[in-house]
Order: sequence, then C-alpha cells, then structure tokens
Amino acid sequence: MNNTMFKLIEGQDSALATLTHLIESGKAARSYLFYGPAGVGKLTTALELAKIVNCKHPDSGADETCPSCHKIDFFTHPDVEIIFPTPKFEVSDEGEFKKEDEQQQVQAYIEQLKVTPYERMQFNKSTSIHIDVIRRIERSLQYKPNEANYRVVIIVEADEMTNQAANAFLKTLEEPPPYAIIILTTTNYSRLLPTIISRCQKVRFNAITPEIIEDHLIQHYMIDPALARISARIANGSMAKAIRLAKSDFIEARKMSMDMIEALMQDSFATIHRLSKNFTNNRNEELLRDVLDFIAIWLGDICSFSHDEAHISNIDQKELLEEFQDRFSMSDRVLQNGILLLEEQKRLLAGHVHHELIFINTFYELRKRLHGRGTYV
Repeated sequence: MNNTMFKLIEGQDSALATLTHLIESGKAARSYLFYGPAGVGKLTTALELAKIVNCKHPDSGADETCPSCHKIDFFTHPDVEIIFPTPKFEVSDEGEFKKEDEQQQVQAYIEQLKVTPYERMQFNKSTSIHIDVIRRIERSLQYKPNEANYRVVIIVEADEMTNQAANAFLKTLEEPPPYAIIILTTTNYSRLLPTIISRCQKVRFNAITPEIIEDHLIQHYMIDPALARISARIANGSMAKAIRLAKSDFIEARKMSMDMIEALMQDSFATIHRLSKNFTNNRNEELLRDVLDFIAIWLGDICSFSHDEAHISNIDQKELLEEFQDRFSMSDRVLQNGILLLEEQKRLLAGHVHHELIFINTFYELRKRLHGRGTYV
C-alpha cells in the first residue's frame, strides 16, 4: 500500500490504513490503543498522528516543515505531551522534577527519543506510570490547546500504569474533551484493564518484514548490506532490535555465535567452556539471547543453502556455510529440530537456569543432532 498520509512510517500498512480511513471519513476517535510487538513503530505513528492533526498545512499528511511539526519532532510542543514509565520521582503539581538528577534522567530519555523513537533509554530502577502523573494530565486536559488544533497525550507502555492510575483515568479516556486526543501504546495488551481496552479505538501493529528493516538500516543508518541483512533477520520483526544490533551488540554476538559454529565443526569442547565464562553469574542475558538467535539463523541458512541461496542471511559466509553443510549430512528435519532447540533455550532464559549452563547445553545438544546421535533424523 502506498500510504500518503503517514509517509514516514514503514511496514505497518494495515494499521495505517485503519487510521487513514478514520481520519478521512471524519470518524477519528478521541482515544486510541496502539498495540503490538515491541519496536515496530507504535510511538513513531503516535507522534506522526499528533503532527497530522496539528499541522498548519496538512495536505496529504503532515508537511514536516511547519513550526508545529518541528516542535513535536523536538518534544517541545506545549499541546503534545508524552508520558512514559519512570521510577517514582518527586514531581510538583506543574510537572517539574524536584531533584536535578531525576530531571536529567528524564531528559536523557527524551534526547534518545529525538534520535529515534524506536530506541529507549532504560532507567536503573523499576518503573511505572503513577497516579500523580495521570491526575496532572487530567488537570491539563481541562484547558483548550494553547496553539494547536488538539491537545494530544501519548502514554507509552500504558500497561505499566498502576491499577490506581488506570482506574483514575477511565472517565477521561471514555469521554475526552472534544479538543483532545489520547493515544495509549502497549506491547502487553493482556496486562491492560479490560475497562481501559473497551474505551479505546484499537489499532493493531504487526512485526515488520525483514526486507523493510534491512532497507531502513541501509538507508537511514548506513549499515553495511551484509550486516543489515543479518540484523534484520535476527530482529524478529522489531525495528528497534535491528537498530540496536546493527549499532552496538552485533559484532560481539555474531563473533561468539561463529565461534560456536567453528567449535561444532572442530568438536572443540575447550572453546565452548572458554566462551561460556562470558555468562557466569547470569551476566549478559541479552548477549546470550542474540547469540542463540544468530545460531538459529545460521541453521536456517543451511536449510536454505541447497534450495534458494537468495534468501541466505549470512551472505558474507557462503564458503563456511558450504563447508558446514558438507561436514554434516543433515536433513531439513534435523535443522528444524535444532532451531526449535534454540527457541527452547531462549525460553529457559526467562526462568532460573544459569546462563552459562544454557550456553554449554546448547553446544552439546546441537552436537548430538549434527552427529545424528538421537532421534532427530
């Protein structure tokens, strides 16, 4: 679909078609719930919607050049407010932070959003959206916009509202003022109160295709095409994860996964036990998760190698892929079983299994499958 209203949003044709229809038909809701996987563009779309409804020259969407659009881009628009989960900070009735270090933490979060809404800074403490924040929003919604057509409130990760905050917000969510638009976003739909869900126009966001993510990384981040392709396929439809991988963790995680591949080919137990020390005391959970994802993609590439080389992700490792395939005579069923094993190992990360043990066990289980020792053929 060629969407002309939400020009900057990629990979969400269905969600954008719903929003475009609502806007063009004059049936736009006042309360929305954007839900779907993490990192797929819910906040980006919410910000774009805020620009569209307040743009000074809204010809086929926001013009991206007027003062209103610029203020929203820089998070300085007086009528567009973004609420996100934070630790329990001390805030005045006017929304001013009483402690300078807490203000700096929030400002750092906003500065990261300015770079790209797909990435978020993480706070060091547990976070929630507290009732005092919701009460402040309700007070601000009593007043008409200062300079915009609509007051827009975007509540990021709305499932992190405390029960008190969610219940306090119900009436406002059901009957916002005619000059207000409220947008909730969530990756955990089931954690929201049913009474919250029922009061919103629901818009579902889906995982983004690897092809769209790959192109985005190349065009907007100047990522090497080979690295962009692998990042896009390991990201499981999340633009945010692909950006993170391509910018930072990619090299270390991929190198470690390739070391495991080499260890499997050389039957090197010493290599695996050396690498496993990276995960003692349950350190580096995200790194281990990425390593497991990389190995799963490798097995998928082996499966594709004989059938369709065009869909291989590790395009810079064709010689090693061929050597690996020649070394181990594996049916597609064995390879699929190996990929399922890796998914199971990732699920163990959510439990209390030591990460070092998960890493070592992954090697031993893959080794059994590759050597045909078990009922995997």
